Amino acid sequence: MATDALTARILSEGIVTLDTAAWQKVEESFEELERHDTFIAGDLLIARRDGVLVAVEQPMSTRRVIRRLADEAEVRRFVQDRLDTYERMWDGCGCKVEYYR
Repeated sequence: MATDALTARILSEGIVTLDTAAWQKVEESFEELERHDTFIAGDLLIARRDGVLVAVEQPMSTRRVIRRLADEAEVRRFVQDRLDTYERMWDGCGCKVEYYR
């Protein structure tokens, strides 16, 4: 998938799922803003392309979920919520991350 097509899908759909190989082909066109090790599901990447903020998650080693985020405030809330959830999972809470909502 071309980067422009991916950006258009992100803007229209909000959440886009790609296989890892497809993400790796376009990853360099996104500016990495921050990276957080979840210790359970790879890295949580916050990136930007053409002013569009995204979170890139790894629900499994073969998939990436790219989620559009509205602004810096939403980035902060999203990252904190995800990291809190992963910490609870590490402690054995039995909770799950909803990657596709």
